[in-house]
Amino acid sequence: MTSDQELPAVLGGFDLADQSRFAAGVPYELFARLRREAPVLFHPGGRTADGDGFWVLTRHADIVAAAASEDFSAQGGGDRVGGGSHLEDLPMGVHAGVLFAMMDNPRHELIRRLLRPAVTGEVAQGLAEPMRGIAAELLGATLDRGGRADFMKDLSELYALRAIALLLGAPRADWDRLTDWGRVNLGFVNRRTGTVDAGSTEVFHAMSAYFTELLDRKRQEPAEDLASVLARGAIAQEHGEPPLTTRERDANAVLLLITGFEQPRNTIASGVLALAQHPEQWQALRKDRSLLPQAIEEILRWAPPNPYNRRTATRDVELHGRLIRAGDKVTFWWPSANRDEEVFDNPETFDIGRTRNPHLSFGTGTHFCLGEQVARLEIGLFLEALLDRVAEVRLTGPVVYAPNNKHTVILDMPVELVPAVEAR
Repeated sequence: MTSDQELPAVLGGFDLADQSRFAAGVPYELFARLRREAPVLFHPGGRTADGDGFWVLTRHADIVAAAASEDFSAQGGGDRVGGGSHLEDLPMGVHAGVLFAMMDNPRHELIRRLLRPAVTGEVAQGLAEPMRGIAAELLGATLDRGGRADFMKDLSELYALRAIALLLGAPRADWDRLTDWGRVNLGFVNRRTGTVDAGSTEVFHAMSAYFTELLDRKRQEPAEDLASVLARGAIAQEHGEPPLTTRERDANAVLLLITGFEQPRNTIASGVLALAQHPEQWQALRKDRSLLPQAIEEILRWAPPNPYNRRTATRDVELHGRLIRAGDKVTFWWPSANRDEEVFDNPETFDIGRTRNPHLSFGTGTHFCLGEQVARLEIGLFLEALLDRVAEVRLTGPVVYAPNNKHTVILDMPVELVPAVEAR
């Protein structure tokens, strides 16, 4: 690790650890330059919480290979006492190694096997009708008010929260409370400022207490939902792994709410924003709904919800002539991979007719997103409802992003939804 805190010239002064720099959205031009000139870059850590630098991977092929390799751990490595998937080290046994997104195999895979049946196949498809109804209800209310709305606050946020609440089995009486918490917090931090403060800490503790109580109820009165599986399920006794702890169950319930809310919330809003900014693509989709599966994949490629995930090198690795040492932090930048010129034709063009689209918006390798079936269903059902009722989406003011480099978060997105002449 280096003590030199001066940014490399190739970054042009852009500090990837500076949350405020992401308030203008993802720096795609910077990533294009890094792919060309410095695909494996050591970034000084002056603005990271612990002051440690980190490696930046920006090419699709490098990220795919690293994500599949045991040389890079989601939990920790080398002589680090912490780890996890954020730039800053998170404490081992509290977050790293407890949250299954910050856990390595074999335990990570055993938990995936436990949860997978509750988010795939017939279970996922069983959510279609209630989610379709939620989308229709929210759009109908917006159109009844004249079509002017904040797309995030009035539509995407409510739809995403209700969908994950259905999946988890949270009572409808709790949905408003969960929505209020989600509007204030993004994980541990204040959604508007990107920092931890007294308010965000209070909300996070309230969410944690809520899910402890919810899982306690599910243990007593289980149902066909994800929270019941997490409350009562047992991992296979393989590889000498101990049973799930209460801490793991409770902490991962909060994680499932956060990820199941955050990703669809932002992807749906960003996708509709792309369609509003490319009206010819929206009209093409209106004329030919058979393009919907390709449109979903292009939205995912164009607007991945997570700019990066961090890993820790478990041993010394040489990549493109650079030596990554055991214990070094390594970051995978998904938006850059999704616009890699070596993989995608015309990557800077938003094209819902794109047929070859190996995007990495659900990650890749061991930590490929567990809920990708539900996510695709969620996006598709909302777009179908929009196509049924709306002829045009018009932006009526500036789109405001949160200062956050871990999630691409739209805060404000004022729109006018122009109703279709004949609702389907």
